[in-house]
Amino acid sequence: MCLRINEKRIDVFLFFSLLLFFSCSPKKNISAKSIVEKGIKFHDDSNNWKNLKTLSFNKKVILFLEDGSVESEVNQHQEFVFYPELSGKISWKRGVDSISIVYKNGKLKKFINKIPTLSLKELKSAENTFFASQYVIRQPFDLLEKNIKLIYSGIKQLKENKAHEIKVTYDEDKEKSDQWFYYFDVNTFKVVANKIIRSDHISLVNNITFNSKTDFIFNENRKSYRLNEQGEKTYLRAEYFYSNYKTSY
Repeated sequence: MCLRINEKRIDVFLFFSLLLFFSCSPKKNISAKSIVEKGIKFHDDSNNWKNLKTLSFNKKVILFLEDGSVESEVNQHQEFVFYPELSGKISWKRGVDSISIVYKNGKLKKFINKIPTLSLKELKSAENTFFASQYVIRQPFDLLEKNIKLIYSGIKQLKENKAHEIKVTYDEDKEKSDQWFYYFDVNTFKVVANKIIRSDHISLVNNITFNSKTDFIFNENRKSYRLNEQGEKTYLRAEYFYSNYKTSY
């Protein structure tokens, strides 16, 4: 009788030991690709991005100086055509002047009061503005393109979120190219922030609120902070507001 009781006790002990072992065993390593896939699924639940033809929206940009005062404030209208090839237009007012950047048939032009500018410096700045703008709005939907390498850096603690950090590199990157990092919430996988390391500064852009009035979950309010070399925020550099999203297929 005692032997049977001991056997039962041993069986129970083994059962709970195995249960504890499997519950405490480390989960299978999560991959950068799977995190990005879940992030895209969160922002594009119906898998519509691949069929998107046009996208337009309003964007308000406020730049701040280190003392907190406003350096500039601009209200832009941005519109992009993704199919059959990339084209688009960004327009805004600067004082009494009407400014527009137009990209079509592989050529970029900048107009001031409908007069094209020939300044190489102005055109280079316009080119950077156009391609940076279309790059930002296409994320995270384009992060699985063939020219992109994803590197998982682990879980990072942001101010209000624990997030998976993914470093994104591109085939065309050079030694001094910008370095991009994306942060996916550990629970929802929405993109809560991204970090950019440039040659002259580091920025952390927090995605504060989101717009889900279209088939996608786009950014609505973002704040960009300058970081020091220790990764600490030094001051609010910019705030962005997005509205009036329109899409077509």
